[in-house]
Amino acid sequence: MKKAKIFSLARYIEKALEKAEYHRDENGVIIAKVPGASGFFAQGDNFETARENLHDVIEGNVLLALQLGLKIPKIEGVEMKEKEY
Repeated sequence: MKKAKIFSLARYIEKALEKAEYHRDENGVIIAKVPGASGFFAQGDNFETARENLHDVIEGNVLLALQLGLKIPKIEGVEMKEKEY
């Protein structure tokens, strides 16, 4: 039997973005990352662009993990269930 993960991707991204940290590097670029979630980082020339890019990175990484059967980082406030099929 295989297992399917059941959760709201929109809520997952929303909660991950709430945890995100932002800082400006030495070149003035905004770096955005989600602490404790490997691979969830992006950058942009301003806060809005960095946040948009981080949104896309989170979504892409989660979809890729689902396709490849990889572990998805846990995000507080998001319940992830598994169902056998």
